[in-house]
Amino acid sequence: MSKTETQTLVETLELSRDLTKYYLKNLETQDVYKTFEVEGKQLNSVLWLMAHITVSENWLLLVCTGGEKANIPWARQFGLGSEIPNKEDYPPIEEIKEAFDQVHQKSIAYISRLTDEDLGKPTTNGVNFGGEDSIRAIIKHAIRHEASHAGHLGWLCKLFGVKTI
Repeated sequence: MSKTETQTLVETLELSRDLTKYYLKNLETQDVYKTFEVEGKQLNSVLWLMAHITVSENWLLLVCTGGEKANIPWARQFGLGSEIPNKEDYPPIEEIKEAFDQVHQKSIAYISRLTDEDLGKPTTNGVNFGGEDSIRAIIKHAIRHEASHAGHLGWLCKLFGVKTI
């Protein structure tokens, strides 16, 4: 039996999350607040990336698609263009981890209920990715977004000396 487009997108969202979780698991014993500097540029920490992925998924997959957004009190701290906070200014690690899991579960549950027809509808806020304002385009962007940050986590593994393959 063939899959619907929605089922394929949900499967791809889950595959992206699996890769992110793989790298996060490999980084569990490392200093999640540590930032590396490469050629004068500061890289995001493991914890910043986890919080940013959470906030972004909430916005992309729930707010922009018409779902019920999760209330994340520290969202602005990790949004697009935010600065890396000092260690003492982070929310508790467990709170970030819990939101990371809850927002993803809520997003997958909501997106799974969309029909293929729903995917062609415009976003709730007119967000345009690649010349298209649609729920389909925003979901595809969410997949790319998480995958790109999974790549950042992979680089952090290398910088910490954590073997991944």
